Amino acid sequence: MNTELLKSPISSARKSRIRNALVLAMKSTSLGMGLYLASPAAYAIYCSNCSTFYQQMFEYVEAVNTALNTAEQLQTQIQQYQNMVTQGTGLPSTMFGSIAADLKNVANIYTRSQSLGRQIQNMDSQFNTAFPGFQSYLNQAANSAEVPARERYQKWSEQNRDSVKAALEAANLNTSTFESEDTQLDHMVARSQSAVGRMQAIQAGSEIASQNVQQLQKLRDLLATQINMQGNYMAQQGDRKAASEAAEQKFEARRNNWGPSEDF
Repeated sequence: MNTELLKSPISSARKSRIRNALVLAMKSTSLGMGLYLASPAAYAIYCSNCSTFYQQMFEYVEAVNTALNTAEQLQTQIQQYQNMVTQGTGLPSTMFGSIAADLKNVANIYTRSQSLGRQIQNMDSQFNTAFPGFQSYLNQAANSAEVPARERYQKWSEQNRDSVKAALEAANLNTSTFESEDTQLDHMVARSQSAVGRMQAIQAGSEIASQNVQQLQKLRDLLATQINMQGNYMAQQGDRKAASEAAEQKFEARRNNWGPSEDF
């Protein structure tokens, strides 16, 4: 199982370029000053005295990767339970506590991924507010397959919720009477305490565990694309500023070489 930290699909050279551009951007914004994103306390990321927006975004890369690694481990474990049931091996009573705990962890990973998605979306919105020209930059590159679609995180979150609901319904766990996702997931865990409900809970949990892995992989890709596009935009702005300053310095140098003006 892959337990390495996420290697973002961004080269070292481009990473350095993105970092330098975002450091420049932070000199004129407040995004990097001890940023706290409102969200459930258990999953919030507080970056004390962060000096760059770039650093903050890569904190999220690591958080998503950690959640993904855990999700993959849980997917393997729940699948083992389901295989035992399918093959008629039976589940020893000594495993019941572990099954309930693993199902609870599956639910927690889902909640965590949703929270991370909201926090990253919040960061994305703050970047767009701080740099209004970024949307124009995206519009100009609209034909590029790498350009992130608007409301992409909202769509990702909705797909997550739909997947959970479908998994629970497929296992005959009625969700229509429950108001929130948390309540639905708690119901799944509670059902694992009975003989009949345990089979249903494992079926639903296995599907949700698989969806957790897929959705976190998608979130990782969305985040990598976001960092790439925003970094490229800031690098472009830095190049324009450097060119403008060079032209201004050249003009001033020429003026200094003209000498004193003559009176007529």
